Amino acid sequence: MKKKILYLASFDEKVVADIKWALENLLVNFEFEVVRTLSQLAEVLFEEEKKIAAIILDLFLSSVYDLASIGKPEVKTINGTYAGFMILEHFLRQESSYKNIPVLILTAKLLTQDEKELIQKLKADKVEYIELFGPGWEEKFKKFINRLSL
Repeated sequence: MKKKILYLASFDEKVVADIKWALENLLVNFEFEVVRTLSQLAEVLFEEEKKIAAIILDLFLSSVYDLASIGKPEVKTINGTYAGFMILEHFLRQESSYKNIPVLILTAKLLTQDEKELIQKLKADKVEYIELFGPGWEEKFKKFINRLSL
């Protein structure tokens, strides 16, 4: 069974192309699927949970205003600004069957000190962070993918 990497982000052709290029050059045997909505992510996780090797997650998701599509309308994302953190806290790390799926936060959003501290705490929960387009981001991304291949 071929493992799959899911990428939940506001659609950006360049980033998707860069990720696909990196995966092809690493010669790893992963499927790569872009999902644009939280409900799509939940659907793929439910249907293909055993195939999921990792989730790549942007923090800013302009189309995600709350988590209503997964039954949590009370969880707001401040117009998408904190969507990634809310998805991690209230879905990916709360649902027991998804807790062990590695998550890579790949975002161009500049982080506040509080956000940086939160990411440090999340590292114990198989969560990593790479600043998209930051110094050496492609090399860090490749290292993350190579660890999945082991």
